[in-house]
Amino acid sequence: MLKSYFDEDLYLELKESQDLLYKTLEFVLKVFDDKVDKGGLPYFNHLFKVYMGVSDYNEKIIALLHDVVEDTDISFSDLKEFGYPDEIIVPLTYLTKKKGEYYPDYIDRIISSKDVHTLNVKLSDLKHNMDITRIKNPSINDYERISKRYEPAYMKIKEKLEEMEK
Repeated sequence: MLKSYFDEDLYLELKESQDLLYKTLEFVLKVFDDKVDKGGLPYFNHLFKVYMGVSDYNEKIIALLHDVVEDTDISFSDLKEFGYPDEIIVPLTYLTKKKGEYYPDYIDRIISSKDVHTLNVKLSDLKHNMDITRIKNPSINDYERISKRYEPAYMKIKEKLEEMEK
């Protein structure tokens, strides 16, 4: 599936590259090239904001990839074949909401992973999702989504991280 996003030479170069950050930046720029977020901005902006909210190298890669499987036709096996190691793919499996999965169950699944990378990336994702200023004319639905969905999830994940630090 990934081959369809690149010409043959670039695909092979990226697949063989051990520089995960370079590979990932090239990859998400291609895959999300024509997509926009809820605020009408290029979707890559959201990925980059999540990336900026974490400091660990693997977390930065995971942050850039966190919506790939959920929002595109790319699978975990595609990512594995493209050269991503398990330490990147496993957190992505937790961060990917399954079709039909109830949001609180999804958040509980992330928390039960007890994976610090997964939790940190999701916290950064939620922080950006709660930034109402990225939406030009926010509606009541936008405010409700933040207060009923994102804020409680953010607090649960933050509490879990604090508990794990003790």
